[in-house]
Amino acid sequence: MNSITCPECGAALKPGASLCPACLLSAGAATLPIQPVSAGITTLPCEFGDYRLLKKLGAGGMGIVYEAEQISSGRRLALKVLNQCLDNEEQRQRFLREGRLAATIDHPNSVYVFGTEEIEGVPVIAMELAAGGTLRDELKRRGTLPVSDALDAILGIIDGLEAAHARGVLHRDMKPSNCFVSSDGTAIVGDYGLSISQTNNLADGEQLTRSGMVMGTPAFSPPEQLRAQPLDLRADIYSTGGTLFYLLTGKAPVERTTPIETVAAVLEGKIPNVRTLRPEVPEDLAAVIAQCLAADVAKRPSNYAELRLALLPFSSQVSEPAPLTTRLAAGFIDSMLLMLVLVPALTFLAGTPGIEKNGAVLLSTLSVALQFLYYSGSERLRGVTPGKWLLGIAVVDLRGGLPGWRQAAMRALMFLGVSAVVSALVKLVFPGYMISLLSPGLQAVFTILLSTAAANASLLLFIPALRRRDRVAWHDQLTDTRVMLTRQMTNRKCAADTLPDGEADATRNYGPFQGIASLTEDVCLAHDPMLRRKVLLTRRHREDKPAETRRRCARPGRLRWLQAVNDDSGAVWDTWQALAGAPLSKLVQASTTPWQEVLFWLRDLSEELAVAERDSTLPTSLSLAKVWITVDGRAILLDQPWPGLPADDVATSTETAPLKTSQTFLHRIATLCPAIGRPLHADDLIQGLDAASFDRLSHVCGNVVHQLQQKLVVSMRSRAAALFGPVACVIGVMIFTMMMTQAVVETAWTSAYPGLPILPEVIKMHDQAIKPGTKDMPPVSTQHIRQHLAGHYASFFTKNAPRLPATAILPERHRVTLRGILDSTPSPTPAELEIADAIVQAELPRFQRLHPEHSSKINLAKAVPVTTFGMLCTLMFWQFACILAAGSPLQMRLSGIAVVTKQERPATRLRMLWRWCIGWSVLLVVVAVQTMRAVNGVDVIRSLPEFAQLWVPVIIIVALCGLLLPRRTLLDRLAGTWLVVR
Repeated sequence: MNSITCPECGAALKPGASLCPACLLSAGAATLPIQPVSAGITTLPCEFGDYRLLKKLGAGGMGIVYEAEQISSGRRLALKVLNQCLDNEEQRQRFLREGRLAATIDHPNSVYVFGTEEIEGVPVIAMELAAGGTLRDELKRRGTLPVSDALDAILGIIDGLEAAHARGVLHRDMKPSNCFVSSDGTAIVGDYGLSISQTNNLADGEQLTRSGMVMGTPAFSPPEQLRAQPLDLRADIYSTGGTLFYLLTGKAPVERTTPIETVAAVLEGKIPNVRTLRPEVPEDLAAVIAQCLAADVAKRPSNYAELRLALLPFSSQVSEPAPLTTRLAAGFIDSMLLMLVLVPALTFLAGTPGIEKNGAVLLSTLSVALQFLYYSGSERLRGVTPGKWLLGIAVVDLRGGLPGWRQAAMRALMFLGVSAVVSALVKLVFPGYMISLLSPGLQAVFTILLSTAAANASLLLFIPALRRRDRVAWHDQLTDTRVMLTRQMTNRKCAADTLPDGEADATRNYGPFQGIASLTEDVCLAHDPMLRRKVLLTRRHREDKPAETRRRCARPGRLRWLQAVNDDSGAVWDTWQALAGAPLSKLVQASTTPWQEVLFWLRDLSEELAVAERDSTLPTSLSLAKVWITVDGRAILLDQPWPGLPADDVATSTETAPLKTSQTFLHRIATLCPAIGRPLHADDLIQGLDAASFDRLSHVCGNVVHQLQQKLVVSMRSRAAALFGPVACVIGVMIFTMMMTQAVVETAWTSAYPGLPILPEVIKMHDQAIKPGTKDMPPVSTQHIRQHLAGHYASFFTKNAPRLPATAILPERHRVTLRGILDSTPSPTPAELEIADAIVQAELPRFQRLHPEHSSKINLAKAVPVTTFGMLCTLMFWQFACILAAGSPLQMRLSGIAVVTKQERPATRLRMLWRWCIGWSVLLVVVAVQTMRAVNGVDVIRSLPEFAQLWVPVIIIVALCGLLLPRRTLLDRLAGTWLVVR
C-alpha cells in the first residue's frame, strides 16, 4: 500500500489530509494544492448552484476562493468553498463562523460578506470581489512598493482592523496574502478564517480556536500567539507591522528554511531592522515598524489610533505648508523665549568673578552654543521648537519623518550664521571709531538700529518663500526639509444605533430571513439567522425591481443589494444591508454639527455622487432624509427617504440637472454647520456649492479633501498664542530693554573711567553714609569716599572729561553732590587714594546688597510690575491701531484666528472695537483711575509700583479665565462674536 506524503516536505500524511501539520501551520494563500471540492467542480468555468465559477483566485487553510458570477443577479463576487478534505462537522462550524464574524464587520476596508449557504452539501461564503488581488500579488506585479504607497495601503488595513476590533474581532492571521485590493485601489482586510470573537459568546464558535491551539502563519505571528497565550489587539498590530515590513522589503520579518526555525526566530525576537534591507526607508518609520514587531507586548503601540498617528506623516496624505506669517511668528516667540533665558543667565555669568578676562568672547560663544542646541535639538527630537509647537507647525524631511541630526544642525547653523555674518559685516562697514564720532544720542540710536538689523538678518533666508506657493525658504531647500502645518487627527463622530431591536419572529418569514419589525407597510427589518445580522427589506411593486447597475453597485457609499426573496404570501421583497446608525435628519436636530464632521460627510457623499453620476445610479432626488449615518460616522446615500421622516427638503430631481442638483444637495449638507462654526477658508467651497459653479463633482471632492488637510478649529494652543503671545513678547521686550539699558550704562562708565566703580553708585553710597541714624552701613567713612571721588573725577566738569552717551548722563542731584565734594575736598596723596580706592571697591557690593533701593541695578520686584503695566498700555493702544488699520489685532492674524458674528465674516471694525473695549476694560478702568488721581494732584508716579502690583495679577487672572472656557470665551459671549480659523 502506497503511503501519502506531504507535497511540501515529504512527510507522511493521514488519510484525507493535504498538508502535514507543520506545513499547514506555515502555509500562505498560495501553498495549498488545487483540488475539487465537489463532484460538480471539475473544470473551470463551470456552474455551481446559482454561481458560475470563472477562475480560481487562491486557496487558504479552510477553502478555495473562486471568482464567480451569480446567475440570478449577474453580480461578480468571490465565492469561498470549504475544502473537501476538511469537510467534517468541526471544520464546517469553523468555516461558517468565519462568515459570521466577517459579516459583523461592515466597513469600507473590510471584505463584505453577501451571504452563506450550502451547495451540493458543501458550505460556501459569497464575498465582495477584490479585483486587485492581494497585496502579495501587488508586490509580484510591481516589486517593493514606494514608501507612501505602502503606508497608504497599511493605513487602510488599520482602518479595517480597527473596525473589526470595535466589533470584538481579532483577526489573528494578518499577512499580505490576506490583505486585498479593491477595484478603486483601496486596501481591505479579508480571510477571517482564524479570527476569534472577544465577546465570549460561544455561539460565535470561538471555542473552536481556544488557546492552546497554535494557528496562523509563524513568519507574521506574534510570539504570544505562537506560545498559545491570550491575545489582544496588539497581536494584530504585530502582524500589521510585519505586513508593512513585507511591503517595503519584499521579505517577511522572519524567513528561515523550516517552520521550526521560523518559530524559534520569532520567539527569540530576531527581526532585522527594515533599513538593513532597504536603506531609503526613513529612520523614524523604521523605528515605528520595530516598535510594532517588538517581542514585548507592552512596547508595541497600544491601539490603532496611536499607530495611525505614527504612520500618517509618511503617507501620501501631505499636510499643508505652514503660512509664512505663522513661521515668522513662531520664530519671534522662540526668540523671546531664548531671550528670557539667555539674558538673565548671561547677566549672572558676567558678574561672576574671574570672567572679566576674555569675558565678551566667552559669553558670546556660550550664547551661540545655547541657541544652536535650542533649535537643532528641539527640531531633531520632536520636529518642533516651542514656538512652532505653540502655533501648530512642524519641521519634516522630504519623506515626512523627523529631520536627521545633520539636517537639524544645518538648519540651526544657517539660521544663526546669517545673523553672525551680517553682524560681522556691520562691524566692518561701521567700525567703533566711526560711531564714536557721533553725538551721544545718535550713538545710541545708531547702535540700536545696527543691532536690530543684525538680529533680524535671518529673515533674508525667507526671500524665496515670498514667491513660492510651498513657502520653502533657502534653509529648507538646502537641508531637504519642509515646515508644514501639524497634522490634525480628527475622528468621525459616532452615531447611536436607532435600528429597532427585537426578537426574530419565526412565523414571519421572508425567504431565509425572519421578520423583526415593520417600519412601514413596504419596509421592514429582518434577521439573517445564518450570518446573525439585520437586513432591510423593501417590497416590490409591479415588478419594478432595482436596475441591474444598482444591484451590482457594491460601494461603501450605498446600501448593498443582497438578493430578492418572497414572503409567505408570495410578495417579492428586495434585501439590502442594514447598517447600524441613524438618519442624518435626526442627528442634526439633536445637536450642533461641528465643521470637521460635516467635512467627512461631504467627502463621503461627494465621492459617491461623483461615481453614481458616471454609472447612472443616482437616486431620483436628493434630500437629508436620504442620508444615513453609520455608527462609525460614515455617510450613506439612500435610494428612498428613511421611513417616518419628512421629505420636505427634497432638491430638484436628478433626472433634469444632476450636476446642479448634487451641488445644491451638498450645499445643504455643508450648511448644517452654522457659519459661526466654520473656518474662513471654507467660504469659497460653500459659495461654490451654493452657485453650483463646480464643473465636476470630482472637483468638489478635491476641495473637500483640501479642507480636511487644513486647520479646522481654533485649538487651545492657538488661543493661548493669541492671548498670551503679545503679553509674553511685551514682557520679553521689557526685560530685554531694562537689561540692555543697564548694560549700556555700565559699559559707558567703565569705558570712560576704566578700573573704577560706577560713579552714580559711589555717590549714592556717600549720600546714604552721611544720613543721620543710618544703620547697616559698611565700615567706610565719608572721608574715604570723598578722597576716591576727588582723586579720580577732578576733571569731570571740564572740557577734558570723557564723553558719555545720553543714557549715562549723571542726574542733576548727583552732579550737585559731586561738585560740592570736589570743591571741598583737597586732592589726596597717592597713598591716601590707594587706600580709599581699596575700601570703596571692597565695600560697594555690600552696600548694594543691603540697600538695593539705592542701587542702579534694576529692582525687578518693582520694575517688572511697573514696566509690565506700561507695556500692557502700549499693547492695548497698539491693538487699537491695528484694528483701525487692518480690521483685527496682528497677533490674531499670526495665530490664524478670525473673529466672526452671525451676520459678518469676518467681524467689522466697529464690532472689533467693541470687543477691544470689553477685553481691555479692566486696564482701561485702571488707566482712567490713575488719570483722575493725577488730575486731583496725586503723585501717581510714586504710587505706581503698588498700584501695578495689584492690577497686573488681576488682568492675568481675567485672561486665564477667558482662555479656560472650552468653546467660547466670556469676552466673545459679551461681544457677540465667535473665534474661527482664518
